[in-house]
This record gives sequence, C-alpha cells and structure tokens, in this order.
Amino acid sequence: MSETKPTVNPPSGHTAHTMTAGGAGTAVPTLTPSSKATAGGITAWDNKRVVGLWTINQNRNSWVYLADVGWKKLADNSDSAVVALSILAAHAKQAQTNCSYREDGDRIREIYVW
Repeated sequence: MSETKPTVNPPSGHTAHTMTAGGAGTAVPTLTPSSKATAGGITAWDNKRVVGLWTINQNRNSWVYLADVGWKKLADNSDSAVVALSILAAHAKQAQTNCSYREDGDRIREIYVW
C-alpha cells in the first residue's frame, strides 16, 4: 500500500498553501517553513497553531496543518510515537492554543502543548 498524503487544506482564515503532485499520482505538501533556524545540525523549535489534522487507515500516516506553515508529517518511527504526537496535536487544535514543535529531517519528532 502506498503512503497517502493530505490533499485539502483546512477551512480557516489562515494562509492556504497549495499541494502539488509528488509522483505516482500522490500529492505532497510544498511549503518549506521560513521561521526554522539551524546551526551546527541543531534544529530550533517553532511555535505555531494547529488548524488541521489528517490521518488515514495506513500504518503510521498522520499529518498536522500548522498555521502559516502547511502540512507536516508526524514522526513514524513507532506506533506509540505517531499515536502520542497525534493526541498532542489534537489537543492543541481543540484547545486552539499554540504548540511548540521540533522537526528532525522532514518529520515532526517532538511536540509540547500547554
């Protein structure tokens, strides 16, 4: 089964970002966040609001839509990681609060929500 990606942006007043074909008829997020800073291989934390969630009945395939950033895939290195990050992102969306997140490569690996 191929990995499916979100194709629709959440309806909100936030800046919408387009999706483009990523080969084999799938869509991939196209935005690169501009607020992220790296120095010596260390990635800085970003602080954004979660405005959308997306998942599908595929193993470890869960995404969040961050305000002014677009779709970001959650870490998929273990079942417990993707479930825990999905729960935290859902809480941030429901509470309409910012979350601090850290990307490692092309995946969100850590999220803090309060």
